[in-house]
Amino acid sequence: MRKRILRVSAVLLCLALLSGCKLLTRANIDFDADSISKAQKIVIRNADGEEKGVLTGEEEVEAFVDAINLGGWRLQELPEGLAEAGGFTLWQQETVAALIGGSSTRDAELCTLRVYADGDYLVIETGLADVPFAIPRETADYLRSLLA
Repeated sequence: MRKRILRVSAVLLCLALLSGCKLLTRANIDFDADSISKAQKIVIRNADGEEKGVLTGEEEVEAFVDAINLGGWRLQELPEGLAEAGGFTLWQQETVAALIGGSSTRDAELCTLRVYADGDYLVIETGLADVPFAIPRETADYLRSLLA
């Protein structure tokens, strides 16, 4: 029971983090193109940690969010023995408070989306919890194509 409560809490935390970067705008995990204004960079890495690319332009990030179809995701345990294909780390520029700190800004990691080579699964890593999802086949194929 405690594990189930922890998992639900982790999912809510993850959704809160995603909504903080305006990837999600409604409780039913729907989004629109204007809602991604704070997601500024997505770093694509293969399973070995080698950087395969970076999405930095607003149009690139919007296309990525549109293609991952968040509405089709559902919580699900990962099967044993999945091979990781790679990950997508979402970054956002930190907010600088007036009169506190210097005038320089730096990027802050929001979360990482881990995808798997042999299944339609994804894990969101927030630093506090890892939340597993089953995702639509089209979404999984799209994400794996970016890792190729």
